[in-house]
Formats: sequence, structure tokens, C-alpha cells
Amino acid sequence: MDFIKIVVIFFYWTQLKYLIIGQTFDEISHLESKLKNYSPDLNPKLNQKDPVDVSIMAYITAILDYNEVSGILQPVVSYVLTWKDEIRRWNSSEYGNVTSINLPITNTWIPKISIMNMVRQKSVFMYHNEIEIRRSLVNYQANGSAEFHVSGAQDITCSSDMKYFPFDSHACSIQLYPEYANGNVVMKPEINTFDLRYAESNTEWSITANSVDGEVDPNVFSMVRFNITLSRNPSFLFLNLVLPIVLLSFANLLVFCIPVASGERGSLAFTILLTFIVFITMVTEILPACKPISYFNIFLEVQLFCSVLIAFCTVWSISLHYKFAENDTQSIFLHFLLKLSCAYNNSCSKQQRKDKKNLVVPPRG
Repeated sequence: MDFIKIVVIFFYWTQLKYLIIGQTFDEISHLESKLKNYSPDLNPKLNQKDPVDVSIMAYITAILDYNEVSGILQPVVSYVLTWKDEIRRWNSSEYGNVTSINLPITNTWIPKISIMNMVRQKSVFMYHNEIEIRRSLVNYQANGSAEFHVSGAQDITCSSDMKYFPFDSHACSIQLYPEYANGNVVMKPEINTFDLRYAESNTEWSITANSVDGEVDPNVFSMVRFNITLSRNPSFLFLNLVLPIVLLSFANLLVFCIPVASGERGSLAFTILLTFIVFITMVTEILPACKPISYFNIFLEVQLFCSVLIAFCTVWSISLHYKFAENDTQSIFLHFLLKLSCAYNNSCSKQQRKDKKNLVVPPRG
């Protein structure tokens, strides 16, 4: 509800900020008729060969979701486009001191801007019905300054980097460019950062850094990139995934402390092994199949290998216990130690004989 309130307040603020200031209905209608007579398909330049400089500023109002597996970011972004119109301007004294007027986008020129890394619809202007189109207005000042606001939820491609999962961060960008050939429209950033004043907090992700940069190739191409860094809030995953796996890795070492005669040594070893398999299945659903591989994934695979090794040793120890009697087992163990001792003594004796043979006796004086 708070997010909806912010969007509604922001919308009405942008609309009420630019009320028409005039004296009479006839004066305003006369001015509106004059401005609507211009073709919306022509660039707002007296010389049509001159490029139109469009400044753009963006507000992030919310991060709806970020899917690391598919690499899709869903932000809600509001854009503010400003440019100078050399055609749609007037002398306010001739029109009852009208200094500002709003025109529908269907009757005036607006820049065609697309998002390069958008998943589905490329255009920034996303309208679902005719009413939304009619409510979209461009504000004009008497000196020709034009300003247009557009907002909506977007699906942006963003490659994930899960190397430090669950303490991971991801660098994402929204890449905007004008759909014009030969550089007829040149886009430039208004400011060098995102405006986060209206951003709604997200329980899983937080924006830790943001920047804006532009790329302009005269008479060919221009682009504006809005860059953000998303950092995961790791508390939930740490308590429910990382911590249980670490505790299980220590519990795995306690298997050999259980007496074989109790019959619980094998069941505990295999229960922990199956638990690790379940956790691996969970992590596989969370992490994408991409490089670099997460350190946490490697740690989990190592723990799985250790658990398999412990289960094997557990079965082997139980087999030895029931294959031999306790006294026989002790005698076998003592016999093994005796052989080691004899082997050590034989090697020592051989070394002593070798040292005596190589001993040099000094001559007597």
C-alpha cells in the first residue's frame, strides 16, 4: 500500500506542478489550437537537419523482483524527458499571459526511446489502453521548454554473479537509446546518479550503489546507461541455509563417538548424508548454472564428499565389529601394532649395521 501511495502522489505531483496559467478559456483554446496544428512527426527544430538534444533523468520507485536464475530484474522506474522545442513556443503576452500548457502525446512530438536490454517490449512508453494514452501529457513552457514524464514496471536483463552467495552483489544497468537514424536525437543524462528519494525498500535486495553515464557518437548513435548495484540481504538465507549446513558438518564428525553396539552409528551417518543431498537440491534451484561457481556450492560439495566417506567408514567399522569378536579384534589390532614395531626395529638394526660398516676408525698415534 505504501508503494501505491508513493506512485499516486508522484503522478499527481508531476501533473499538478504544471498547471495552465491563463486568463480565459478562449485564450487557452486559441493557444492550444495553434500548437496542435504542427505535425507530431516533425522534429521540434526549425532546421530539420539539426539534432534534438534530449535530457533524461530517472527515479527508481521500487525493485519488484530479481531472478538470479533467469537473470531478469523487475524495477519500477519513472523517467523525466526534457528538450527544447523551437516550433511550439509563443509570446505569453499575446495569449493572456499563458506561460504553460499541457498537450496530449498524440498531438505533439515526443522522442522515441527504447531500452536495449529489455526482455519483451522495447519501448519506454508502455500503455495498456487508450485512457492511459490520453492521460499522458507533455508540458510546454512559453520559451519552448518541453517536459514529459513516463513510468512503469520493466523486465531488464541482468547477468548474475553468485560467486559470494549468499553475500552476493549484482551490477545491473538500464540502457536507453533513441530510435532515430543519423543522430537526429541525442540523449544525455540530466544528472550522474539515480534519484532514490521515492524508492520503496525491498526485503531481499537493496541498492548499494548507482551511477549514470552516457555514450555519444556524433551523427550516429547515443545511449544513456543507468547503473545500479544490487546487494542481497543475507540474513534469511544465512539462518535457514548456511548455518544448518555448517552445524551438520560438525555433527558428521560425532558419528564415530556412538558405540557400534547401539546400532545408531550407521543410521546417523546416512541421515546426515541424505540431508546434505536435500540441501544440494535446494541450492541447485536457487543458483544459476553459470560461471563463476559459488564458493558456497563448492563447500557444500566438499561436505557431501566427506559425508559419503564417513558413511563408508561407518559401514566398514560395523562390518569389522560383527565379523570378529571383541577380543579377536583387539588381538588383531595388537598384532598389527607388533608388526609395525618389528618393522621399525628391523629398519633401525639395518641402519645401525650400515653405520658401523661406514665408521672410520682414526689411527693410533
